[in-house]
Amino acid sequence: MKIKVLGGESLGCRSLATYVEAGGLRIFIDPGVALAPRRYGLPPHDLEIEVKEEVWNNIVDHASNSDIIIVTHYHYDHHNPWDNLREVYGDKMIFLKDFKNNINPSQIRRSHFLLHRLEEAGINTSDIHVADGSSHVLDNVKISFSEPFYHGDSPKLGYVIMVLIEYGGERFLFTSDVEGLMYDAPLEYILSIKPNIILMDGPPTYLKRYDETVINHTFESIKKVCKLPSLKTLILDHHFTRDKNYRDILQSNILSMDCGVRILNIAEYMGVQPRFLEAYRDILYERGELDLDIS
Repeated sequence: MKIKVLGGESLGCRSLATYVEAGGLRIFIDPGVALAPRRYGLPPHDLEIEVKEEVWNNIVDHASNSDIIIVTHYHYDHHNPWDNLREVYGDKMIFLKDFKNNINPSQIRRSHFLLHRLEEAGINTSDIHVADGSSHVLDNVKISFSEPFYHGDSPKLGYVIMVLIEYGGERFLFTSDVEGLMYDAPLEYILSIKPNIILMDGPPTYLKRYDETVINHTFESIKKVCKLPSLKTLILDHHFTRDKNYRDILQSNILSMDCGVRILNIAEYMGVQPRFLEAYRDILYERGELDLDIS
């Protein structure tokens, strides 16, 4: 199985866009990329805009050659209802997060807008599959979708679905935006399916949205995942790596446990230099670039 993560905060943008090749099947999960409209009171820096365009072009290139497109929820860093719709969604098998059930009002509107835009682009939406809780075997590749989980610790931000891809004895889990593991249901699901490699978004510690008890519970849950005998690699990024202090938080809460699992951000997994452009947007405006020792 070949896994390429094309976007993420450690790559300079908001995204979890992921391309997977398993057997002869090409799967694209969450073809979207976005930037924080304001951070430190500042709009996106020119370098962030440039990176976003590069990532989007890479998404379109990979998605256009994919057989399957998956959207795990309807935030705009996970799908794009405006651009290159024929290239991304045309002539593909499409699996979408249920747009009628377990969904909040904002994502209902966004999901319907996406369906409307696909219809305008001439894509037959009657063939779209509602993914939640389903499982499919295609070309000896098994794709399973979890039941919906909260985007965080409550329904306020809506629901997301996880994606498990199994092929040749490998089990790759894409958690989507669970914001770490803030309550027990997503943790229990992960422990039950025993993945080998996980791409997980961590908690948004930069927002101070959750109290210390919730954040501590999240890291305790991630520790339990790291103790899975099956797990070899945990890629931890997205909301978590918007925090300038994420490395210190990771060290004190997870890495100090020394569980024997490779724990990487997306850039490290992809073998490139991390660029936390959003986290250091204030520095970008001061200097016009990021020094390697803080990126």
